[in-house]
Amino acid sequence: MRDNVVLAGSLKFLALGDIMQLLGANSSTGVLRLISRYAAEPGFIYFENGNPVNAACGAAIGLEAVYALFGWTDGEFEFTKENILSQRVITKSRMGIILEGLKMVDDGQVKRVGPGAASRKTASPLDTDTIPIIKGPLVDYMYVADEEDFFDGEYIVEEGKHGSWIWVILEGVVEIVRETPDGPLPIVRLGDGSFIGSLSSFLIQGHIRTATAVAVGNVQLGVLDSQRLAQEFATLTPEFRGLLVSLDKRLKQLNERAVELRQKQLDPAEYMDNKKPVIKQGTADEDLYIIRDGSASVVRQEDYGRVPLAQLYNGDYFGRIPFLDLGHEPDFASVMATSDLKVRKVDIAQFQKEYNQLSTTFKNFIDNVATCVSVSTKVVCNYYKKFSMMK
Repeated sequence: MRDNVVLAGSLKFLALGDIMQLLGANSSTGVLRLISRYAAEPGFIYFENGNPVNAACGAAIGLEAVYALFGWTDGEFEFTKENILSQRVITKSRMGIILEGLKMVDDGQVKRVGPGAASRKTASPLDTDTIPIIKGPLVDYMYVADEEDFFDGEYIVEEGKHGSWIWVILEGVVEIVRETPDGPLPIVRLGDGSFIGSLSSFLIQGHIRTATAVAVGNVQLGVLDSQRLAQEFATLTPEFRGLLVSLDKRLKQLNERAVELRQKQLDPAEYMDNKKPVIKQGTADEDLYIIRDGSASVVRQEDYGRVPLAQLYNGDYFGRIPFLDLGHEPDFASVMATSDLKVRKVDIAQFQKEYNQLSTTFKNFIDNVATCVSVSTKVVCNYYKKFSMMK
């Protein structure tokens, strides 16, 4: 193995989506090379700070090449750490690419490359097996105070119950579900390196859990030192703390949207009536704002309609956060606001500085919240498409 190869293995063991999550979580810069005896040429994906910027697979380049490589089910990969000279032709978010790539494979839009590929089953878009498993970087044991084991089907956290523990998944898969009158509703699946619990877990005394976490197979968890996390949170500026709380609220709202869709209680008019776009989906707005008065809504435009995602109020933030991949505005959602909206532009450089100074565990925790926002958004959009057609 060459000296600059920092990650290598089999695509049977680690699929492309998992590799991209791992490289993203570690903000890696370099070249991912994939080879398969079922493909005439190798494939390449170029990364800057954990985000794909270009790719090549046969005659395909850019995003088309990345999606083609999601179909490779058999082969080897290696990631070399090096400076990237390739032009940035991919602007879509990392998690957006992963979700779209997996969906395209399931829908038969991407050719599978591997043994028996033609006979593989196409899954339903809402089959829980098609919800991608969110994985984090290698676990930093500095904050792990204890370890616990859970068995298949065992509840780790139960919706409506009190609890202040936060865990990091050392090994296994955990499914996050919301309880509804029609039965459990899957939201996301978490794998190695992901976290169970929210900011509220260690900030609010007597916190009530808003979702259920269930072990899928046997799971080993690391119990985090919540007091240490709370102490680090307290050292941040009030503005940065406010940003993190606002992100936490977004994630919880996405879970609510999924439940409202299942129960046919979601009213899109509440998010869009008497509101005008202050940030339009797909624009290059680089600024971040905090709301001082009024309200705003986050809405995603899909082929089948506009999907309401979240409501924002005084103290909430919206706009581009350069160090987090939310899969929301400005690239993949619009922000609609009332006429009385008052905002203040935020110093992004200061936020970036605070983020860079965080401990590895706290930074990974925040990244995990952002990734969960991105994946939960896609799940809500899929549910919107399914349940809105059932009306």
